[in-house]
Amino acid sequence: MHFTLDPAAPLDDLEPLAGLIGDARVVAIGESAHFVREYHLLRRRLIRFLTERHGFTTVAFESGFSEGLTMRDWMGDGVGDPPEDGMTYRFARCAEMRDLLHYLKERGLEYWGLDLPGDLGSMLTVLDHLDEHPGIDHETVSAVRRHAAKFASAYTIPAFSAYREMALIDRDALTLGLAELTARFDSTPRRTDADRHATARHELRLITLLDQMLRAQTAAVEGSAAHARLNIRDGAMAATAEWILNRAEGRVIIAAANSHIQRRHPMFDVLGTHLSAALGDGYLAIGVTCETGRVATRRLAPDAPAMAEAVVVDLAPPPEDSVEAALASGRPTIARPPAGARRIRLLDTYAEQPDAFDLIACVPVSTPTEQAVWAGA
Repeated sequence: MHFTLDPAAPLDDLEPLAGLIGDARVVAIGESAHFVREYHLLRRRLIRFLTERHGFTTVAFESGFSEGLTMRDWMGDGVGDPPEDGMTYRFARCAEMRDLLHYLKERGLEYWGLDLPGDLGSMLTVLDHLDEHPGIDHETVSAVRRHAAKFASAYTIPAFSAYREMALIDRDALTLGLAELTARFDSTPRRTDADRHATARHELRLITLLDQMLRAQTAAVEGSAAHARLNIRDGAMAATAEWILNRAEGRVIIAAANSHIQRRHPMFDVLGTHLSAALGDGYLAIGVTCETGRVATRRLAPDAPAMAEAVVVDLAPPPEDSVEAALASGRPTIARPPAGARRIRLLDTYAEQPDAFDLIACVPVSTPTEQAVWAGA
């Protein structure tokens, strides 16, 4: 089926999707690259269709859960533009994302972040939240903070580098401190409303998983094959998705990269793997890609503040065995994964297993947004 990307257009062109969505409790909308204008437009139209016509009430993004609490406050009674610190990975600095967030606010939809906090590089926001929680053991929070501050960074790679340079005794002390903080939290009577208590408990769970992710990545770099296959980040997003589903009154939309939402992955379990196992046909994954255009892709840059940068590159024409070649029409298209297609775009390269998606949405051209090019600032 073909459709328009015009965010204000009537939704009738998307109605054939209704039969494909069926009774799915969760619909995930992917993207082959972040910061693509056409993907934002496509996502907004699909979110409009799902929320205005098919009972979806909640949207969860590939962004920090803890930072998302700030965004939820803005959704409730905030004014002006969405807070930039309400999303990780600079997403809320993107004009197209801000437009979508304004739409969610106007519609009164629920917003949540799915991901680990601090751009995968800091626990400090969570520790600030926990320090304000009634009944928390502040002495233990302070002990955890002392160790967490040794590697905290606004950027993922420098944080991981600093974590690896920490003495093993300090890494172990951080892990032990988080275990003690969790035990004290769980053994202390609740002194606030149930929602606030559950939210704080989930934040604590996520920084514990962030600690374990850093430990696993360090072990993988040092040669552990078992740890290299361990995908704690996606497991954490799956835990958050379950947490949201237990609270959401309606159906849930997830917006994340294709590599997270696909039902299967050739190397390790991803968010979509967990949701497929939990929900079966109640989960629908829509991979999003493009025929041609330009995208921002990542490059290591040791001298940049983030030790990496995003640069815009031209996409090569799609090969014959790709999803993009099979769906090429010059018009936005949604279809089942084409038979015989073996590859789908991933940034400026390709990934296998396009059949790991239930549907593929393909736009004719991708255009990087203003925030696509970045080297840390």
